[in-house]
Amino acid sequence: MSLLLPVGAGFVIGFLIGLTGMGGGALMTPFLLIVMKLDPVAAVGTDLVFAALTKIAGSAQHYRHGNVSFKQVLWMACGSLPASYVGAQIILHLNPQITQKIMPPVLGGILVLVGLIMMARALNVLHPRSIEDESWPNPIALIAVGSAGGLLVGMSSIGGGTVIMAMMIVFFTIPVNYLVGLDVVHGAVLATVAALTYALAGRTNWPLVSWLLIGSIPGVWLGVLSIKHIDKRIVRGVLSLLVIGAGINLLIGH
Repeated sequence: MSLLLPVGAGFVIGFLIGLTGMGGGALMTPFLLIVMKLDPVAAVGTDLVFAALTKIAGSAQHYRHGNVSFKQVLWMACGSLPASYVGAQIILHLNPQITQKIMPPVLGGILVLVGLIMMARALNVLHPRSIEDESWPNPIALIAVGSAGGLLVGMSSIGGGTVIMAMMIVFFTIPVNYLVGLDVVHGAVLATVAALTYALAGRTNWPLVSWLLIGSIPGVWLGVLSIKHIDKRIVRGVLSLLVIGAGINLLIGH
């Protein structure tokens, strides 16, 4: 298989992460499963390493623009990091035959859920409210939200950022720039810790990660630079259809 395929996929998905902060794992994991033919656990481990390094590059941009509240990131990480470890250990200790059988449909179901959330954002059904009544989550709420997203990421690599973003929008009113910055920076921390768990267990395809990153690093920077010039609602709408389609493919195929 041509190396241009993972480089191209890395560029496109990196660009979308930089532009919208969404869709990384939801697109990369089905690509690794369906196109690159990795086994489910290796696909999750490889995607987490890819996501961690790509989001670190995106986090640098948000930090430069002053969009990061490290106090909020820290509290959320207090819930998400241990939860992601628990989720990863559950998957890594399952019988390989069981993971081969149950993970594709489980991942498919998560993809459909994430795709529907993305569609809701694209249609403005789910969007940040006016900041006139600004309300920031307290530490307990941040830990709870982080725990839910962390467990999801540890078990599947999919949807942590999207689901966390949805919960933050529904329950709290945070300025949009801080909301996106929190999502990307926390996503980088969470993916890094979850990725280490899979990497130490030998469930990461490192050569493939390197080719994906060759595309994704310039892609994420270009995505950040394009934010002011592209209608993100259209991009999210297309993304949501792709993610839902990938989820249905995994559900039907298994």
